[in-house]
Formats: sequence, structure tokens, C-alpha cells
Amino acid sequence: MKLIEPEFLEALYKIRTVGKYQIVKELAEFLGEDVRSVLYRINVLLKGKYFRFSVDYSLSELGLKLVAIITNKNLLLEESTAKFMKFVKAIAYVFPNKHFYSLYMPANAQELPQPLRIGGETVVIELHERLRNKTSFTTYGIDSAFSPEKGFSKESFNKLRKTIEEIFSNLDKDRYEGEKRAVFDAIDLGIIKELEKNAFVKQAEIARALGISLGKLRRHANLHVPYLIKGIRLMSLPLYPEALGTSLLVLIKSKNISVVRRLCEALVTHPTVVSCAHRNDSGLGMAQFIIPFSMVRFIAEFLEKVGAEYGFEVSRDMMWL
Repeated sequence: MKLIEPEFLEALYKIRTVGKYQIVKELAEFLGEDVRSVLYRINVLLKGKYFRFSVDYSLSELGLKLVAIITNKNLLLEESTAKFMKFVKAIAYVFPNKHFYSLYMPANAQELPQPLRIGGETVVIELHERLRNKTSFTTYGIDSAFSPEKGFSKESFNKLRKTIEEIFSNLDKDRYEGEKRAVFDAIDLGIIKELEKNAFVKQAEIARALGISLGKLRRHANLHVPYLIKGIRLMSLPLYPEALGTSLLVLIKSKNISVVRRLCEALVTHPTVVSCAHRNDSGLGMAQFIIPFSMVRFIAEFLEKVGAEYGFEVSRDMMWL
């Protein structure tokens, strides 16, 4: 048996447990393996240079929304934007002379009322959910995370198209309805914040970071957090030197809300898609690819062809590198 198999990594996507050893125990039970064996494999995985792990969660369940801003202004220096820049999650430079800001804001915040607003040199996009990468290693192989021959190949995008076809064939089945149990407080949010940094952080370390007792931490970890997170995810993919620092943002629009949701669900299974976000009340979404500059045209054409078949559109005017 190989030390790290595709099925082993993909099993982590289903784990909603808090704490390294608690994760190992649940994973061993799920895989039907010895706890010591699973712990050894996890330690090898964590000591390697290719994989870092976070967690995914529902923004809307936590009363949050994602706001993306692409502008030629440095908002950090703008006095008028100071009131909501405290919500900034990430900042990036957009070619050739713009800035990208990603904000996690309270869902009821009214500073930016329009879902998609284009004014002058600024684009504001408001989204409700974000899905993190969950590469299908059984489809693309373990080395797809660090091999450009696998991740950037046309064969991999042919496989992605098949995945899209499979997911869209179940379009009438709503996978987004089901368990709803959004019971949480500041401690739960603190736990999730620590898990975002490292999904395998030990419970005692989380308790120390939050300044609470281990007993209180365990109560929240058992009763609340498993209903708030979606599972363990890869923190950063892919790890290709050819694409280091190069990110392509693509705006997706459709008349059908479910189309964008299903598309996001399919895209994040590919090793080049870091994340995909969408609205819950309209067919608007945004995908983030990590690719070399030479692939931008290929990605645009790929999405245009798939969109013509499945009822969504992408505009090259609404792509940012």
C-alpha cells in the first residue's frame, strides 16, 4: 500500500472534527485502518513541503459575505473606505495597474448594496458562499498538486469537463438543502479561525490561543463546530513554480442560480482552481485559477465553450490577472 493514496487525502474532505488526534481517530475509523498507521501517515504528510491544510465553511451560515473589489485606487489610503477595510481578508496586485481586495463582511452590512456594481475604474462584486479547493486526486493523481504536466495539461481539463457533465446531470437534485444548524458564538468563530491557519492544530493549542479552558474548548468542538465547517481542505494549490503568484479571476453569470452553484462545485475539484464563490439569490459567481500567463486564453476559451453548453457566460472584460 502506498503511504499517501488519493483516497486517503480525499477522506479528509469529509472530516469535521477538531484536533489532530481526534481527526486521526475519526479518519482511522472511516478508512478501517489502525490509528497508529493513520497517525504516522498524517505526520509524514504534515512534514512534507507540498500540502498545507485548512477548513472550509459556509459564509452565510456564519452571517458573512464575500466582497471582491477590483479598482485602480489604493483603498488602504482612502479615508472614505476606512470603515470597511478592517474586513480585508486578502490583497493582491492586478495587471496592469489595479488592486484586488477580498473582504469578509457581515451579511447585513449595507456599505456595498449592489451584488455587482461597475463604476468608472472600480468593480464591486458581492457573493454569499465560497468553496475552497478539494482536488479530486483519484481523477488527477497525487502529483497533480505539484506537476505542471498534470495540472496544466489539456487532458486534465478534458477530465474537468467530464466532472462538470456529471454534476450537471444531477441539476434537478438540490444538494444545498439539508442540515441547517447554525448555532455559534465568538468562541466557535475563534476555533474556526485557528483551524483556517492549520486544520490539524491540537485542541490544547486552540484553547491556549483563545484563552479558554480545554473543557470549554471541547464542548464547542463537539457540539457546534462540526455543524459549521464543511471539512478539511488544501490550503494552497497548486504548487507550480510556473504559476507562482499568478492568479486569474473570472466572473461567471447565468440566468439560473443552480448553474453557477454546480459549476463552482465542479471547478474546485480541479488542481488549478483555488476557490469559487457564488451568490445564493442570483446566477453570479467568481472563480480563481492559479495558472501561468500563457494559459489565460486557453482558460477563457474552455469556459466559453462549456458555458455555451450549460447556460452560463464569462466575459473577457470581466477577467483579471
